[in-house]
Amino acid sequence: MPWFSNAEAAMQPAHFSLEGAIRPKILALPAYVTSTSDEFQPRSTILMDANENSLGSCLTTCPSADLGVDEQVNLNDDLALAFSEITRLHRYPSASQWQLKRSIAEWRGLSSARNICLGVGAADIVDLVIRMACTPSKDAILTTPPTFGLYRSRAALNDVEVIECPLEVSNGDFVLPIQEIFDQLECNPQVKVIFLASPGNPTGTLISRSDIKRILDFPGFKGILVADEAYIDFCPLAETVSALDLLPKYANLLVLQTLSKSHGLAGLRLGMAFAHTAIIEILSKIQMPYCVSSPTSALAMLSLTPACEQLRRQLVARTIANREKLIFDLAQSQFIDLGVGKPLGGNQANFILLPILKRNPGVTHARDNPRARTVSDTLKKVHGISVRFIGDLQGCEACMRITIGTEEENTMLVETLKAVLEVF
Repeated sequence: MPWFSNAEAAMQPAHFSLEGAIRPKILALPAYVTSTSDEFQPRSTILMDANENSLGSCLTTCPSADLGVDEQVNLNDDLALAFSEITRLHRYPSASQWQLKRSIAEWRGLSSARNICLGVGAADIVDLVIRMACTPSKDAILTTPPTFGLYRSRAALNDVEVIECPLEVSNGDFVLPIQEIFDQLECNPQVKVIFLASPGNPTGTLISRSDIKRILDFPGFKGILVADEAYIDFCPLAETVSALDLLPKYANLLVLQTLSKSHGLAGLRLGMAFAHTAIIEILSKIQMPYCVSSPTSALAMLSLTPACEQLRRQLVARTIANREKLIFDLAQSQFIDLGVGKPLGGNQANFILLPILKRNPGVTHARDNPRARTVSDTLKKVHGISVRFIGDLQGCEACMRITIGTEEENTMLVETLKAVLEVF
């Protein structure tokens, strides 16, 4: 049966049907549902389920911001100037966004803006890369679950096979299975794109540059490796662990970043691809024109100014401090006794991966998937605190992914979680 209801199936004129007009695989494709979908239920009061920057954005002064009066006045003036772009909405935006690309190149230390492609969020570029590299019904991508579900969703949309090499789990750590990846590449020469999230979502684990180089140097791989670094700025010494420094040597590398996370600009929808100029030129050819709006461009430019960069760094520092404090609080004996496990993965992003265990004496290390789901549902439906239950993902049985909140939100979570665990 098609996904639509009988009422929707009764279409006019009588000779028209969705089956006759729409690709069969598109009709069968499940919708990509995010935690921000509010069609049937408004979002909760405390949002710790979408990995947004809970502290705000670098375009608004955070409480601990150490800006001088002149800097604050300049920031306010710059905001007013950015919003003045609204008066010019009768004109198309820049098709090349050259000025914005130059600002991004300077911010990330690149020698040329010609190594940058911009998209409507990083998700847009994921789709672009698959369409650029993969022939439908012929080629494949390779992923390492548990990972960002959009890779599989966009591959299915483009009728591209997904080959999986699950991350190895050892003592709560997620490890890249390099040899298995090599074996799969040898057996599947149709793999044109490898997606590696670093730090991963939901693992929070950073993939070393040495591992990335090993794959890029592997002669059995003829395609493009995408290093998805959406959360890279939450790693200590982020500039030294990013794969960006590998770009001059590797034309088969594309680094994906975004303004959504550390900048706190998820609502702006701006993703960035960094790659060899030849790859960027091809991405630009297949991209829809004017994909970056004038207001988005103006606000993105502002977010890269020195004052906003200072605010961004403070947001990152506070998020990391809140992350470490939350991990510490959940490691106390009262939570261990209530069946809270040690966070899994690398804890290198703006979230933690928290396992919920059985409370039975003697089996404290056994994970309890039904209990984790109940706890997650109760937090949201009864207490208005949204976290993400991901117990159905490989390696994440009985886990909740919890976005790092403000100090107050984290305190509320800790207190409420304790109360819920005492009941369930």
